[in-house]
Amino acid sequence: MAFPALAALPALLAKLGLAAKATGAAVGTKAAAAGLGAKAAAAGLGAAKGAGIRGALGGGTRMAGSALGKLWKMSGTTNVERVMRLGPDALFGTMAAVNTPGDFVDKAIAGGTQAIGSVGLGLAASKIPGIRGTAMEGMADMMGSIGGDFAGMYTGDALLRAKGGGTTPWEKMQIEGNEQMRQEMERQIMAQYGIGGYRPHQVFNPDGLNGISA
Repeated sequence: MAFPALAALPALLAKLGLAAKATGAAVGTKAAAAGLGAKAAAAGLGAAKGAGIRGALGGGTRMAGSALGKLWKMSGTTNVERVMRLGPDALFGTMAAVNTPGDFVDKAIAGGTQAIGSVGLGLAASKIPGIRGTAMEGMADMMGSIGGDFAGMYTGDALLRAKGGGTTPWEKMQIEGNEQMRQEMERQIMAQYGIGGYRPHQVFNPDGLNGISA
């Protein structure tokens, strides 16, 4: 009785193999579809992010252009007057940025705070009631610009210290210079007294031609 069952065993195994293959194919198809869906979703998300970034940059550029246009109109009634008022502020801000050591962000902070402070306080002072159109208007603008320049320098230093861990780029450069000077003085003292492998005559005549033998 066992022989018929043994004879039917290969056919049963073949059916089971075909069923397993079919199940595996179905699972593979579903996995591929899920993978394609995930890729499509990631691509859509990336496109949406890119469009959002481009939109934000475009909006920021338009806002900055609009603000500069309003500032230009507010600074005077003629182009000559506007250049005379905004030109020195922009020039000193640019000089501060160029002369500030450090990276691009350090330069932008230093120049931007001075320019903004100088322009803002200068224009505010020129709008004092009763001085429009008089000689006092230009004087008020100049004094306001000078005060704004100092205020911008103070604000810029505070921001630079926050970025630099407590020191501005100028202070950091001074600290490094002082450390180099200290190390040089220490080396000279050690050489003078023959400490740390130095010989006394090396500090005065490193080539050894002073007649002092080693």
